[in-house]
Amino acid sequence: MDVAQIIQIIWPLILIQGLFQIYALVDLIVIKKRKTKNLNPIIWGIIIILGEILGSALYFIIGRSEK
Repeated sequence: MDVAQIIQIIWPLILIQGLFQIYALVDLIVIKKRKTKNLNPIIWGIIIILGEILGSALYFIIGRSEK
């Protein structure tokens, strides 16, 4: 496998991960405008940004308040 083939395989995954992070941040900041479970929204924002796909998934699984 050369570099071009690897890039063709990886770029869709990077795009999906980036869109998932953006959606999580928009949900946290704009859409919900409500309290989160367990942690401060600023901390959740840091987790989403630094945790990449795992941070976004954690936000939707345990951090999002359904009130």
